[in-house]
Amino acid sequence: MSVFLQLQPCTRSGFRRSIRSSKSFFHKHQYSSASISSKPSTLKASNLEPSVLSYHWDTLPPTVGQLKHASQFFTKKPPAFLWSAEKFKAMAFGDSPEVCFLGRSNVGKSSLLNALLGDKIAHTSSKPGRTRLMNAFAVGGAEDNGKNRLVVLDMPGYGKGGRAEWGLQILKYLEKRKQLTMAFLLVDSEHGVKESDKQLLAMFREKGVPFQVILSKVDRVLFEGSRSLSDNAMQYRLSNLRRTMESVQAVVQPDTEDEAGGVGEVIACSSEKRVDGDLLGINAVRFAMLRAAKLERKPRMKEAKPVEIVSFDDLYSRMKPTG
Repeated sequence: MSVFLQLQPCTRSGFRRSIRSSKSFFHKHQYSSASISSKPSTLKASNLEPSVLSYHWDTLPPTVGQLKHASQFFTKKPPAFLWSAEKFKAMAFGDSPEVCFLGRSNVGKSSLLNALLGDKIAHTSSKPGRTRLMNAFAVGGAEDNGKNRLVVLDMPGYGKGGRAEWGLQILKYLEKRKQLTMAFLLVDSEHGVKESDKQLLAMFREKGVPFQVILSKVDRVLFEGSRSLSDNAMQYRLSNLRRTMESVQAVVQPDTEDEAGGVGEVIACSSEKRVDGDLLGINAVRFAMLRAAKLERKPRMKEAKPVEIVSFDDLYSRMKPTG
């Protein structure tokens, strides 16, 4: 039986190595006794650097300009509902690049999609297991220019109460959908990677499906039970988040020589907690989605000043004494 079928997707209605992990991940919030004053100060959410919510070992973090472009791409016009399909063969065809979101029940997938799309377009419920169909939404470009817009799929969750048939249809999509550019797997920041998540990651690698892990509900890790925290308390929680990210890396890339499939970064985000008007980590996830579809804003590269190229013969003649 397929690994994916063993995951039991649950009933919910309406996925290098040139850059190594930076040692300055907590350059603003280093957890050490030397950095903690005798009188704890209050560390506000607005003081958090975007870098502490992501962990890159094979990618470069997005620039401020790239994050701004990602935000504008997703918010310049409302998202559009495209279609729902129970079976792979019933899916509509198109030429737009697609990304899909998968995760266990109650991981906050539909809430996160609403935050990413900037509208309450994906059905949410206090009861886990409400997405029963594969639902597609479009953001960005116009309908008559499909290659400049992005299609986002909300997939049924997996876990208790699922049906093997749903898993079979999702597996067909992951293996056969030519428009698919990335599968994003949501993992709860509080609980980390579960065994069923590991099985799905193994299936991604086995089938050659490109994937990336996103940590949801990071606000519960950083701010649960307190509106404001001392430096000491925040640094401790950031350290726990870092350890969770490192554990994800160990699962995404268990073999340091294996570059198959997984994107070499982890992004933590929240669909509820805002900092300076932006939801935590949402624009970073948006950038990752655009990058997967090759719709991201490319960083500007400064051209090197022209230099004189001198051949060895010319150089020798210049150095040869005269007279």
